[in-house]
Amino acid sequence: MTENSLDAIEVIPSGKALGAEVRGLDLAQDVTPAMIDRLKEIWAEHMVLLLRGQFLEKQRMVDLAEMIGGLMVPGSTGFYMQSGFKPGSHRVSDVRGITLISNLDKDGKPQKFTEGSGSQELAWHTDNSYMEAPPMGSMLNAVQVPVDGGGHTSFCNQVLAYETLPDDLKQAIEGKHIRHDRSRNTSGKVRVSFKKPKTRDEVPGPVHPMVRIHPTTGKRALYLGRRWDFPSSYIMELSDAESEDLLDRLWAHATQAKFVWTQDDWQVGDLIMWDNQAVMHRRTAVDPAQARLLHRTLVQGEPFISAWQADAAAE
Repeated sequence: MTENSLDAIEVIPSGKALGAEVRGLDLAQDVTPAMIDRLKEIWAEHMVLLLRGQFLEKQRMVDLAEMIGGLMVPGSTGFYMQSGFKPGSHRVSDVRGITLISNLDKDGKPQKFTEGSGSQELAWHTDNSYMEAPPMGSMLNAVQVPVDGGGHTSFCNQVLAYETLPDDLKQAIEGKHIRHDRSRNTSGKVRVSFKKPKTRDEVPGPVHPMVRIHPTTGKRALYLGRRWDFPSSYIMELSDAESEDLLDRLWAHATQAKFVWTQDDWQVGDLIMWDNQAVMHRRTAVDPAQARLLHRTLVQGEPFISAWQADAAAE
């Protein structure tokens, strides 16, 4: 294969509200700091990147995360290990920092339901919003993918979602915060080590501002995280009814088709990188008769910048 070079990098925008394919870069080979810097520039501009033909060993993915911004170990790893799963099992990778996005059971057979998300549809969400310091981004590398078997992954531009908010909604969220529910996994299932909350006071998880500042672009992005049936994530400053009503309106606005790009033709070796500071994502259901296995790493970012901080609010 041709040796990596800055001049060989090509960017093909999706033509949608976000997303671009990057060609001419093989991340399994040596890359220079200048190449990584260029990749980060493209990422900040397009929010979601697709690189095909990236056949990456797990340790290589960890190394790339370190080069881009630092590796973050996801919260789900700790939850699984608290439930008795060991590194090297079908739920916890033998390489620290790798998440197994899989519908396989302990015998390597695809299933509809597993201890994780299995083959289920995943609603709109932001990775690890339930952590005090959410990751800057995620990188997902396809190892096994079904043939015409679903698992399409959509991404939604939350910078545009904020910029196009009606004035009354912008005013309604000004200065407000959401508690992000840690008790449920991405498919909405209550984690083994948690109990389903019965009131909002029982909802565990950190509090984040509803609008964040992107540290690279300086732009504001709506930050909703994830949402399940009440009681779940809620707006701290509002009553239950007020919170639910406002969240209904915000989620309907933020997930409009005009903000979305979808990866609907996954191939083995595909690498998708998305910016958790600026996008949400979701997944369609997967054919439970077909294997689907992807390796994910999280990239640690700069500290969360609230739009409600005095310096940010003055912009």
